[in-house]
Amino acid sequence: DWLTPYKLDEQLTEVDNKAVALSFSGYILALGIILWGVLSTDSSITPTGSMSRDLIANLVDTAIWGGIGIVLLQIARLINDKILLYQFNNTKELVEDQNVGTGAVQCGTYIGSAFIIRASLSGEATESFLVSLTSTLVFFILGQLAFILFSKLYQIVSRYDLHGEIEKDNVAAGVSFGMTLTAVGIVLSGYILRSDSIVGLALWFVFSAFLLLVLRYVVDKLLLPGKILDEEISQDRNWGAALVEGSAALGLALILTAAF
Repeated sequence: DWLTPYKLDEQLTEVDNKAVALSFSGYILALGIILWGVLSTDSSITPTGSMSRDLIANLVDTAIWGGIGIVLLQIARLINDKILLYQFNNTKELVEDQNVGTGAVQCGTYIGSAFIIRASLSGEATESFLVSLTSTLVFFILGQLAFILFSKLYQIVSRYDLHGEIEKDNVAAGVSFGMTLTAVGIVLSGYILRSDSIVGLALWFVFSAFLLLVLRYVVDKLLLPGKILDEEISQDRNWGAALVEGSAALGLALILTAAF
């Protein structure tokens, strides 16, 4: 609320702004995913030695990494506004136009970023706080770069102007793109959990991005036979078809994470 130019409670209750609600829901879920990672990792900041010290260490870790997570999520919001959806002002779309499609993209980047942050917190318990912080920042930056690159690829393979459709309040376009960005975050986090190789992460991104983009063709031909997915999204604004595409992308991301 402090870092946005609008009043959150006013948009959620008085205005009944569904776009802000969707964006904020992704933010809250993302923070929960980050804290899940913190609480699932052995304390690495405060020395342990007794039950009381372990409790204090966990509380300190939760407070510190929760704060870091909030900062990184705010950075993700700025990247979303200035780079991912650079052709228009996100705040205007959310508040004035109540553009649910924009809210869906923000929701997807929040959750995808959170999975990457959670994975980067999974280092050895013996690592120092500085090492853990550096690792988190490096993989967060790489993750944001992956989102940007994938958005370019997604636009190339789509038969419609992604930014143009979202700006025209096309909920379907925002839902499909936002859910796919979450899938990208999941597949990247799966690799980070298993390896700290940046070269390997880059190769894994190329491989998984290729499969996610091919999946759009599979959804088009097998799950929606007789219909063209891009036309359903751009012309009919069929958010049901977009939901099918996004769900398939999330399912593929989970399978890739488990299989490899």
